[in-house]
Amino acid sequence: EISLSPLETAEGVLISSSIRDITDSKRIANELNEKNAALEHASLVKDQFLASMSHELRTPLNAIIGFTGTLLMKLPGPLNDEQDKQLRVVQTSARHLLSLISDLLDIAKIKADKLELEREPTDCTHVVNEVAESLRPQAESKGLSLSVSVPSRTVVIRTNRRALSQILINLTDNAIKYSNLGAVRLTLQDSNRAGRRVATISVEDTGPGISDEDQAKLFKAFSRLTANEEYPQSGTGLGLHLSRRLADLLDGNIRCMSERGKGSMFTLELPDC
Repeated sequence: EISLSPLETAEGVLISSSIRDITDSKRIANELNEKNAALEHASLVKDQFLASMSHELRTPLNAIIGFTGTLLMKLPGPLNDEQDKQLRVVQTSARHLLSLISDLLDIAKIKADKLELEREPTDCTHVVNEVAESLRPQAESKGLSLSVSVPSRTVVIRTNRRALSQILINLTDNAIKYSNLGAVRLTLQDSNRAGRRVATISVEDTGPGISDEDQAKLFKAFSRLTANEEYPQSGTGLGLHLSRRLADLLDGNIRCMSERGKGSMFTLELPDC
């Protein structure tokens, strides 16, 4: 490598020349490029493998949850109190594990470009109410009220229903998880922007709020809030990351507004596609 630069002296302008042997640095750079390519290939193979394992991993867990539910309904016969208690622990743990596996598999599918989100007319009003009803027992078990506010007319946009439901479940579940007093509120609004219909759904809680430091890393994969009495460490830290990735695939976005001591509000905006 040869470099030239002007050098002004009392005798006039001279040229300063530097000649370096960069054989070693080129060799090291080539080795790094080869290792990076190998790592990228290994990561892609891993993501493709996980993406293809969706059915194989979910099916046995769904069977465990299904048969546990059958036993709890006492269809095969009566249960004593201790058996009922232990089966409910099995059911809760299996559902939690299924949720974590589903998040991991969906992230892998997104990275491997194998997650297909077909869009169809979706009744957002129905999805919001459905999510609220499914999580209401969880909120009530903590003494929280869970309310829903929707427009008088039905809000229908072209989007992916399953992805929308998954995003709202993640946001609402977090709101309930991190609120010990007060309420969680889901609000659906319908608007038009630049001639395009937009559904805006907010999930607001009365939890302790999120610090600026934690807000900066909220949507990063495997990132969790700083552990303390208000925020017990749980989950994989993938829920919000997956929610934002799904929103991106639907041409939407998620934003967070929070202040310590004053709760948090997560807002999802989805355009009609």
